[in-house]
Amino acid sequence: MKKQLFPYWKYYSNQFNWNENPRFKLVDREHTLKIFKAAGFNSSDAERLWSSGYVCIEGFDDIVIDRFYGGAIRSYDMVSRFAPSQIGELFEEPKSRVWIKKASSLEQLREMVAEAQSAHVNPVRFRGQRKNYFIEREINNPNFTIKGVGEVSILSSFWREAFAKAPNSFLDFETLTLLEWSKVFYSAYDLKEIERRHQLAIANGEWMYSMQDMADSDDPMLSEFGNHRLDLAMGKDFNLADNFSTLLQHYGLLSTVIDLTSSLDVALFFATHQYIQNNGRSTYNYIGSNNGKAVIYLIKDSRQEMLVHENDRVLNKLPPERPKRQHCVISRSSALAINLPAFFLEGIIQLDFEINNYESQKKIMEFFPSEDKDKFLAALKKGLRYPNMVTNFA
Repeated sequence: MKKQLFPYWKYYSNQFNWNENPRFKLVDREHTLKIFKAAGFNSSDAERLWSSGYVCIEGFDDIVIDRFYGGAIRSYDMVSRFAPSQIGELFEEPKSRVWIKKASSLEQLREMVAEAQSAHVNPVRFRGQRKNYFIEREINNPNFTIKGVGEVSILSSFWREAFAKAPNSFLDFETLTLLEWSKVFYSAYDLKEIERRHQLAIANGEWMYSMQDMADSDDPMLSEFGNHRLDLAMGKDFNLADNFSTLLQHYGLLSTVIDLTSSLDVALFFATHQYIQNNGRSTYNYIGSNNGKAVIYLIKDSRQEMLVHENDRVLNKLPPERPKRQHCVISRSSALAINLPAFFLEGIIQLDFEINNYESQKKIMEFFPSEDKDKFLAALKKGLRYPNMVTNFA
């Protein structure tokens, strides 16, 4: 794998060092230990705090950040960012306000959801899982730990991988290169015809030596293609970053976003089905309530940290079907907020009933349409350096 050309694929290499230094180093171990010791903790406890994900940023010496939720923000919220003098509170009993209920029927589940929604102006988001997963760290944050249950983990695929292999990794996530994204999106065009028109325009005296020149062309095809190139080049790391991370996530590739949904029915599907991959083919097997372990998470909407999937102009010619059909809402994350969706977790509903499975296979094809119905999927598999990494449900 050529790191300088295809940095994204390094995450799939067995040789990749998940502890490599990020491009912008915010957290320093020695500096963090120094702050903890100055707050009165011995070396052993200071190390335990560091290993559990409590860190300090140089210049923010008066703030301790829980890197699972806090973010690189210079303010207190008293639960994920607090003063060094408050560190002792981390050793208190769990005090999360997340509620847990059991639904004994589909009707009761919908009633519970309606009741929770009535308490909020903004819509409640959902995530369905076969069971609860928990953050395994020596010192859990009591503000997010449910008594007798644990500290719920809602990590993205990227941070799940990073945390498993290097718990104190603070990597900067690198998406696919502009070259690879361009190969995906340019497949929607007749490039030979684009080039023919390009050369004809130059022969006719048009000045056309940049993307902007092409975008300003009188030829509508060249103008459209030029604007598309500009959108990709200017937006990849900015306004398109969330969209691109969403696409990676929904097509089975490592991503820093976690997919939620605005549809309870979609959440129910993922709560009652287990993902299986065999010989490069993916499917979901119906497992019902998983012996009562299946859960639906109710998550409060955050306009700052969550985004409803919409087709940006750059997606118009290759509209991705998976996020659309799964009513996708994504939650962002970062190296200093790797479990951010759990910050907004309001309630957990355990499924204590079985759901009729007669439409299971139909739903798989509905939520994961084949290449002939999902043009983006076809383009992605055609344009990627490693197309076999994409989940294939055909």
